[in-house]
Amino acid sequence: MIEKYKKFLLVFVGLLFCASVIYTGGFIWANTLENGTDGFYFTKNFLLENTKDRPRIILDGGSSTHHSINSLMIENKLNRITLNMGYNAGYPLDFRLHRLSHFISSNDIVVLPLEYPYYSRDEQAMISVISDELVSYGKFHFNALPLSKKLLVITRLNFNQATKPLKNVYRLAKHKLLGSDFNFDEKLKIIKLLESGERGDINYNALLQQGIDLHKIDHNNGATCQEYIAVDKINSDFVKNIELIKQIQTESGAKFIFTYPALAGKNCFDFSTPQGKKLKSLIEQIKPLVESYGFLFIGNPFDSYFPNNMLNTYWHIDEKARDIRTKRLIEELKKTGLFNTNK
Repeated sequence: MIEKYKKFLLVFVGLLFCASVIYTGGFIWANTLENGTDGFYFTKNFLLENTKDRPRIILDGGSSTHHSINSLMIENKLNRITLNMGYNAGYPLDFRLHRLSHFISSNDIVVLPLEYPYYSRDEQAMISVISDELVSYGKFHFNALPLSKKLLVITRLNFNQATKPLKNVYRLAKHKLLGSDFNFDEKLKIIKLLESGERGDINYNALLQQGIDLHKIDHNNGATCQEYIAVDKINSDFVKNIELIKQIQTESGAKFIFTYPALAGKNCFDFSTPQGKKLKSLIEQIKPLVESYGFLFIGNPFDSYFPNNMLNTYWHIDEKARDIRTKRLIEELKKTGLFNTNK
């Protein structure tokens, strides 16, 4: 009787293992399928994938980057196509880096205006925060991850998230049977937009999908600027990430440059408060650490700080401040000597 139970248990464990392998493989494959619902995430990724033949400046970071860069202004001054890959600072930095690593080369200069939490937070804790996006419009990050990190993400998903990519298989099969590519028109549209100046920047005049005026939303939830940016000492996760950046730079030949993120709101840099003293301490640690790995760190925190130009969060500056910040960034980039501005 005991032998039967042992045999049953072994068969059960074996079947469970096989089912897990089949599901995981199916999930990873299904998440690569285009579902035609990725919005501006799709646009940004499409631009990154389809401009590899040109020398580029690529800016990557959270939504502070998305709101604070006028890409065409940089492009016109520095004679390189400029792409704004910024959105949602909830994505762990290594997710962004792995995505970049698939599409950059020695022709590229990557500028990282990272929000301060990227230096100080536990990055792995953020996986659960953005897991829903990783199986929908942010799946480009998931698809670029190494297998070990993909498996880690899968273990953090709830049932609905874990089945979402598999549901797309039916949708794709239906369109294929009908002989259609439901993203073809979208791709043609982006190609035309690229030719007319689409670079991934925010459209300040657009409404959100819910029809809400972008200028009237307040995402700060009552927190002060210093509480909102949640600063502390440098986390060991950032040290791992800067080592990853070093590796990617060596393997791709691309050049990485750091700068400070855009901030808006009163008293963000009031260093007399307890929270302000923490921020001051973090800022003083960041640049020496980054430079110790051989990277350029350009500008200063005040170049991109605008006390009275907040759009809807402390990380989002308005259109006027965006152009001022971009002009300052251009001057700092010129000083690096990496750009031919005589054309």
